[in-house]
Amino acid sequence: MADLEQVEINRYRRELEHDVRHLVKKYCRIMSWEVPELNESEAGKLIFMALRQALDEVEKE
Repeated sequence: MADLEQVEINRYRRELEHDVRHLVKKYCRIMSWEVPELNESEAGKLIFMALRQALDEVEKE
């Protein structure tokens, strides 16, 4: 049964990557409202760190 789930999630991998890219851009844009000279590279690192923490928290539920 796990093989079927693996095949199914592989179908959505690109969509998941697209969604993550969209989230990073979204939060960079939001951060730039408060930080006009935002370093997008550093902001991206912080956003990825926050996303990983959020994933860990949600996974615990």
